Amino acid sequence: MPVVPGPVFPETLYFSITVDGTSFPYATAGFLRAGVNKARNFTCSFFSKEALEMCSIGSIVEVSFGRGNLSNLIDDKKFIGVIKDLEPNEQGSFIAYDFTTYLATSQFVYYKPQDYIGQDLYFAAANACNYKGIDVSRLTQGSGIFITEDMDLFGWKTRKEFVDACFNEMKVLVNDDRHPTNTIRQWQYVIRSGKVMDFFITDEDNTITQPSIVLSLDNENIINENIISSLDSTRLINTITVVSSSDETVYIQLEDKGSQYRYGVRSFFLQYPSLDKNILEEVGYKILNKSKYPTTSYSVSITNVDNLDLGDLIEIDMPALSKNTVKPIIEYEIELSEMMAMRCKVGIPELSIKDYIDILKKPTDR
Repeated sequence: MPVVPGPVFPETLYFSITVDGTSFPYATAGFLRAGVNKARNFTCSFFSKEALEMCSIGSIVEVSFGRGNLSNLIDDKKFIGVIKDLEPNEQGSFIAYDFTTYLATSQFVYYKPQDYIGQDLYFAAANACNYKGIDVSRLTQGSGIFITEDMDLFGWKTRKEFVDACFNEMKVLVNDDRHPTNTIRQWQYVIRSGKVMDFFITDEDNTITQPSIVLSLDNENIINENIISSLDSTRLINTITVVSSSDETVYIQLEDKGSQYRYGVRSFFLQYPSLDKNILEEVGYKILNKSKYPTTSYSVSITNVDNLDLGDLIEIDMPALSKNTVKPIIEYEIELSEMMAMRCKVGIPELSIKDYIDILKKPTDR
């Protein structure tokens, strides 16, 4: 894996690696992997005694990559991380994780209700991320969702446990003429470049949303016409019984015959705090309509595209799909060698049925 010296020319693929600030020209292969709500990691294979002598647990690795542009040579694809795993051989490898890993291994903090109730979840999570060199300067937006005493945020937690608990509450229920009924939008977090933490929320169901790119055979940006769809039926529901939690003789039952014929019978039982059968029926229909199909995600290999990142919306236009689909990138892997190949997983990290029901019960502050 060469380090490109000298001037950078337009459309030239370039990348470089340093370990503790010193150039590392010994790499033979490199893979950068990323997903929402966790640390990115960079796996590097190397060969030579000199390479091994440069690497140790705790060393800081920087990887820069992209394409040259004469008008703007600023690198916005930098990975900065700490080596956590090392295979100590001359023909060895290391894995470095970005600074999000420090949140997971932090000292435990006692989070007290009186310090956080009434605060915006966004800023509470941002404060927890302000740790061990993580740059939180961009975290200025706010979510408009405020901490209440019944949220599972308090007690002894690592910083990542607290951040994850905050993001578990950062869900927005949307009902307007630009979205399907009861659309739920979920906040996510990730370091996209360097040490800079980003919080973001996607809006793929908005009828006026514009994707970052359209992947199709006509655009010649899919490698080997290779797209893999995955169906997850773990949350599939096509028959439901909703019972009043105050009186078990008050209940409704609903089912979707079409879903049952195609996927088999998948039942669900729910106790809901109402004695009104109309409300029980409304809740049952909402859950049934949301969950009567498997969750679909797609894995696709892309060529000649370096500017996509987690959260970006992709439209996939392929003959194998019944209609074009727009989904956000939730994972990716980039191989750095003589070419830059990117494989993306696009889809929606699904809410659990419990989370969905909880939001339906108390949507007013979201």
